[in-house]
Amino acid sequence: MTRPTILDGGMGQELIRRGAPRSPELWSAWAMLEDPDLVVAVHTDYVEVGCDILTTNTYSTFADRLEQFGLADRSDELTRLAGRLAREVADAADRPVLVAASLPPMRGSYNPSPDATYEELFDEYVVTVEQLAGSADLYLCETMGACFEARAAADAARGAGLPVWVAFTLQGATGHHLLDGTSFAEAVDSVDADAFLLNCCPPEQTSEALPLLRAATDLPIGAYANAFHGMPVGWKGRDGHALPEGRTDMGAERYAEAARRWVDMGADIVGGCCEIGPGHIARLVTEFRG
Repeated sequence: MTRPTILDGGMGQELIRRGAPRSPELWSAWAMLEDPDLVVAVHTDYVEVGCDILTTNTYSTFADRLEQFGLADRSDELTRLAGRLAREVADAADRPVLVAASLPPMRGSYNPSPDATYEELFDEYVVTVEQLAGSADLYLCETMGACFEARAAADAARGAGLPVWVAFTLQGATGHHLLDGTSFAEAVDSVDADAFLLNCCPPEQTSEALPLLRAATDLPIGAYANAFHGMPVGWKGRDGHALPEGRTDMGAERYAEAARRWVDMGADIVGGCCEIGPGHIARLVTEFRG
């Protein structure tokens, strides 16, 4: 079997599992404000179970997300801190571990119509790219639902001269395409990336769509799914929608079975997103490293 690169698992829901407040508005940014050592502990656990890549805890630290709490002026501080924490944990490992700088959707997850232009989003991403430049080995533009936002994130990341990976979410999609209706073929043709992935949607949906992504590109592909239960279409955590509960039927063994299918379909990269924790990643390491 192909030996894939193994990403870490989710951060925000893992922080909640370890006692962080269940706040969909601040979500993982809370730990950067109140308990950065908890972030270090999660990163460390992922390294100890054998992942190849750590992802920075920057999904919620950008200014637009923090503005409603009066914390926009701390975005630079918190984003840079998140990058340093991931870098320090990776560098302390007894083997090579890379750091992926997370570039999230700037106008809400699972959003097919971001309320901004390409130019506005590009400028915002340039800021985050610069903040993480000293910590990153690659940039991961993740949970992208709109093609033009993925393009803005990837184009901004290109300026750093590092590899750029783009991950599309299908959460809430009515077909096997981006949330805005863009086909995979069109998306990979218009977005300048070195690898394309699917993330933060159910493993079952990922398994259905991954062959289409494989058919659309010769570049490396991958998948890191979530294990949310009953995620409603149009969910908007930033607007106070309650976080869905985690599934009870997606343990480490079942998730590894899904990842095995993804690798059989041609995935070069596997990992986990929300509700996929160190135990799941440990099982992937066992599955693919033996």
